[in-house]
Amino acid sequence: MNRDVTEKPEQALVDGYGRRITYLRISVTDRCNLRCVYCMPERGIDLVPMAEILSYEEIRRVVEVAAPMGLRHVRLTGGEPLARKGIVDLVRMIAAVPGIE
Repeated sequence: MNRDVTEKPEQALVDGYGRRITYLRISVTDRCNLRCVYCMPERGIDLVPMAEILSYEEIRRVVEVAAPMGLRHVRLTGGEPLARKGIVDLVRMIAAVPGIE
């Protein structure tokens, strides 16, 4: 994947209104160590088993595939992304993908 990231991608990501998609939000966990009223109901939430959540390698691969199509920014969301072990490693992996700013 040695391509000049300033060149126009061969197949751009475009939404239903014809706008280019340059960022991707990725939820890395549904866990959170806070109980904010706006996102955590009193009864709590049903947590997804870790075996069903994308691995860091799978997340990196999604970013690698989308970057040549014009993806430039990735937002890590959750629950609370910092509650997932090794999140700094994921940030490093994503930052190393050519084209990601």
